[in-house]
Amino acid sequence: MSERSRMLKKLAAYAFAAYDWNLYLDTHPEDTEGIAMFRKMTDRANELKKEFQEKFGPLTASDSDNPKFWDWIENPWPWDNI
Repeated sequence: MSERSRMLKKLAAYAFAAYDWNLYLDTHPEDTEGIAMFRKMTDRANELKKEFQEKFGPLTASDSDNPKFWDWIENPWPWDNI
């Protein structure tokens, strides 16, 4: 597995965990440990996203600072076996 794939997998795991904690907090809004875990997962996902984009470019067109925002499509596609 390439470094790019490993980073995407790790980012997806933290983003999923943050989303899952968010759903939990919908029914347990007073759970301070749950809030702390949500923040921890969200912060880590944001750090990984920033690190990934510094190394490999934007994940989506809206993440691009480039005036030619469609350049994100130049990254390898999932079926390119990277």
